[in-house]
Amino acid sequence: MLSEFILNAFFPPQCPVCRKRIRSAGLLCEECFCGLDFVCDHMPGQVSAVVYNEVSKKLLLAFKYGDKTELALLMAKMMIQADQDIFDEIDFLTGVPIHWTRMLARKYNQAILLARAVSKIRCIPVYPDILKRTKATLKQGNGVQRFENVKNAFSFNARYKIAGKKVLLIDDVVTTGATAQCCAKILIQNGAKEVRLLTFAKAVRK
Repeated sequence: MLSEFILNAFFPPQCPVCRKRIRSAGLLCEECFCGLDFVCDHMPGQVSAVVYNEVSKKLLLAFKYGDKTELALLMAKMMIQADQDIFDEIDFLTGVPIHWTRMLARKYNQAILLARAVSKIRCIPVYPDILKRTKATLKQGNGVQRFENVKNAFSFNARYKIAGKKVLLIDDVVTTGATAQCCAKILIQNGAKEVRLLTFAKAVRK
């Protein structure tokens, strides 16, 4: 399209990781793409596309805090390619919610953007407000602290009827899994038959 050609001529798109000039927005340069460490072995019911390393960290920061929302589609494609089987018999998608104070500061929930991008490709409905974060939580170090930190931090939107439904919960990155487990617990308590987790990145504890 002519308008896109003119825009790219005056404001050439850059790789969100290294700022190198690239063909079109929403992509990575070849070097940075090759720097991603794709996950080969997945835990049952929990899939991540890449390992959280220096490249994926910069990509996530650009997406999450740098208003590079166009990256959602690229990341969603990687997440889908990670394991097609995780979508089997899924009834709907949702994203891990963020507290309203963070929403004000960030303007968007990155997990919901990823869920919408996955939905667009896989044609699975998204329930963006089925879960609500009822308290702002601080990031903690170890697993025990994280589980304690997110305890009672979420609530369920009772207008949704999900008895017997299979849910795919989406987030940008998983570390201990504490947040995902708390969200899954609430969904199960409210009738969900099964909850699976799909994330873009996975932090590998050393």
